[in-house]
Amino acid sequence: MNQVEAGIAIAREAASLMKYLQPFKSEVLSFRIDHIDKSSEIKYLLSIPTGIQRTTRRKIEIPATSGFRVYEMWDLDQIKKVDSIWEFDQGNNKWVLDPKKLPNSERYWLTMKGNVSKEFLDKLVIVKTAENPTVEKGVEKYWLHSAIRDVRLLENIWKDLNIERVNLDVRIGVERFFTSAVPKEVIKRLQIQRELLDAIASGDRSREERLKFAYRAFPRSSRITPQELYSLIQRLVSGEFFSSFVHVTPPFVIGSIEPITQPTVLVPEKVKVGAQTDLGFNLPVVKGDLNFERKQYVESISHEIGESLPVKKKK
Repeated sequence: MNQVEAGIAIAREAASLMKYLQPFKSEVLSFRIDHIDKSSEIKYLLSIPTGIQRTTRRKIEIPATSGFRVYEMWDLDQIKKVDSIWEFDQGNNKWVLDPKKLPNSERYWLTMKGNVSKEFLDKLVIVKTAENPTVEKGVEKYWLHSAIRDVRLLENIWKDLNIERVNLDVRIGVERFFTSAVPKEVIKRLQIQRELLDAIASGDRSREERLKFAYRAFPRSSRITPQELYSLIQRLVSGEFFSSFVHVTPPFVIGSIEPITQPTVLVPEKVKVGAQTDLGFNLPVVKGDLNFERKQYVESISHEIGESLPVKKKK
């Protein structure tokens, strides 16, 4: 989808709520979206004339199926909340406002809250990250790019647009670091255990029995159990530990950090790091970098493994 097509699709979706506010004049003041949880908030300025025009106009009806609900409404002439005037028609599943019940004012501020789809967000915002980093002096650098797709068109629809917590996920490979930090004997035992778990999951009883025998027969001079090592590895790829080794250029901030795990894999192949920023008409494009202190991380996990799981001597 090109930018023009995306812009038309966004405009069409924005207009879908506007049509329900007819026949009174409405104007979108602002549109706020949370990129992560897909929640949104739209503020409208409604002009509802008093007198004969109000009494002869039909009710305003907004279907609940639109994905939005009435959150609050303010009388801007008297600076007073009047959202209790809205009624929810359960039988017909819609919000209803009878203009005749409104105070003797003409300007109102209506706030609607709801959710937007992933497809809508994809049309609205572009997010890109480097799949492969550049490496310099032990630091992996991943470029980040986020932008509102068609600012000029959107400025004709909304006076203010804020897209909060725009998230960009960077996947950082870590499995190879543990291969070099963990004793070879333990790696071999882990490999056998992983194959055993695969055999159990697949229901291959013959292969399962062979691997059980190999696992029991494997020398255990180090007496380091896979369970101990698994717990340690999970700590070393956790957000709490990993966050010390990743940094982003402002205005990006670090979001969630979590290992990409699989049920039968003991060492995660990658860790997913979220980089977040806000976008708006005043800041439609944000570029930056996520830096991973690879050398420091490898040194740290080697030290942690050596300290936490020392090789024990035979008695």
